[in-house]
Amino acid sequence: MVSYYLRLAWLSVKKTPVLSALMVLAIAMGIAACLTTLTLYQVVSSNPLADKNAVTFAVQLDSWDPNEDYWAVNGVPEQLTYQDAKAIYRTGNADQTVLTSRIGVTVEATDASTPPKVEDARLATRDFFSVFDVPFRYGGPWSATADAHGEQQVVISTALQHHFFAGEYPVGKSVMVEGEVYTIVGVMDERWTMTPSVYDLNTGAFKEPPQLFLPFFNVERRPFASWGNVVGWKNEDVRSHQDFLATEMAWVQTWVSLNTPEARAEFEQFLVNYIHNEKQKGRFERPLKYYLNTPEQWLSINGVVSRDNRILVYLSLAFLAVCLVNAVVLLLAKFLRKAPEAGLRRALGASRAAVFVQHLAEAAVIGALGSALGLLLSWFGLVGVRSLYSHYQEVAVMSGFTVIAALVFALVSALVSGALPAWQVSRSQPARYLKAQ
Repeated sequence: MVSYYLRLAWLSVKKTPVLSALMVLAIAMGIAACLTTLTLYQVVSSNPLADKNAVTFAVQLDSWDPNEDYWAVNGVPEQLTYQDAKAIYRTGNADQTVLTSRIGVTVEATDASTPPKVEDARLATRDFFSVFDVPFRYGGPWSATADAHGEQQVVISTALQHHFFAGEYPVGKSVMVEGEVYTIVGVMDERWTMTPSVYDLNTGAFKEPPQLFLPFFNVERRPFASWGNVVGWKNEDVRSHQDFLATEMAWVQTWVSLNTPEARAEFEQFLVNYIHNEKQKGRFERPLKYYLNTPEQWLSINGVVSRDNRILVYLSLAFLAVCLVNAVVLLLAKFLRKAPEAGLRRALGASRAAVFVQHLAEAAVIGALGSALGLLLSWFGLVGVRSLYSHYQEVAVMSGFTVIAALVFALVSALVSGALPAWQVSRSQPARYLKAQ
């Protein structure tokens, strides 16, 4: 019976190709607009550390200018000074501590057999890999000793493995980073893409993953070119790299894992004691203030999901509603033109329910065609977003969510746009059209 109704529906669609095409296009345009914006919003608003939201925290300390508030986020710098970050790493009592900063480096083969590359890299402590769930293809992170002393070891990406070693097993081999020899201890799996990049929101939330990681305390030996934000408020005499490390410049993102409420309370007490001690040295002149932000809070205060994003979703839903209303009007016009045929079927014994189902099946076919076209248009829309905004390369992608949403929209649009016209034509009186004939 279902196949019978679907065959009747397809024959009816083919009888009025222009009108049917208009309905399909109306539904497709609404679905495409919704799918494109919802796909972007779904990725942008996601929390990639949702499973660790209760135990992972971004640390903020208010060491800013006593005479002027910090201008961004929640009034406290997003990053820490080197001396504060180092104190948390060395004397803090967190279960895990991540210090990290974005840098740019030149990487080359030790034998100059392949061209050098300038890459996005990160200084990081070894806990970065476990806190932010970085999978390894080969090897793993450097040791705790290498971490504490900033030894010349490196974790590279799969892309760099292919570039410098033609895909061969690279662990134990070396590369030159900024003119120094670093031993490779691990290769990141190419599947790791944290979107949004919650570990560093200062230079955009949708950047590509770093291509290599160096132990954070390599920074004590030598300077690296910063590709992140460095902010300060104090006029300081900086004559050397060691002078820079001792300044009030904030440039280190700091995260901690605190696995129990007791661990959090103990760590907060450490921060209070630390700030009081620094106040006695003439630092932290503002009232005592610190924040431990969960990943969800961190995404929110950094405005990853803006008010404009939400408004755009609402507008796309409103556009879909307008498209469905147009489809309803067109279906109603088409079905009323077929009312004499429906009246004849009723006179020959067809029930109102049968007439209703027949016309609802036609609406479902049109909705399915509109959904398929809408899915194709949304794919082109995401391609357009990626071409216009390079930082959306990891966001504007078709996903299982998009396909499922298309199927749901197809069902809803078919039912919404077809129910009223199908009900209206099923209520037609057979005698009226028989007399007219």
